[in-house]
Amino acid sequence: VFAQMLLNKGEWRGVRVLSPLTVERMTEIYPKVGGSGRGLGWDLDSDYATVRGDLFGPTSYGHSGYTGTSVWIDPETQTSVVFLTNRVHPDDKGDIIALRSKVANVVAASIRVK
Repeated sequence: VFAQMLLNKGEWRGVRVLSPLTVERMTEIYPKVGGSGRGLGWDLDSDYATVRGDLFGPTSYGHSGYTGTSVWIDPETQTSVVFLTNRVHPDDKGDIIALRSKVANVVAASIRVK
């Protein structure tokens, strides 16, 4: 629901939650510092942007968490991917980075019109 509200430029089912300007400001790249292209709370083009996979475009944005969770939102295709996982169970040695990228690629590939 939250991702769809952002895709709707701040509106959900006819209710304005955020202004379009707020969504725009949240999802624009602020000056890159040390290779980090981030918006306000969102990853747009940083070292962690591998979560987007190889198919979502440059206007897509998202966020990832330590336990392997991620959300990626693509305004171009009106698509969002929410990946909920717990890589720290049972021993905090799981590596989920490559899997998150593959999940994003599967979703992006499934919506592309060829």
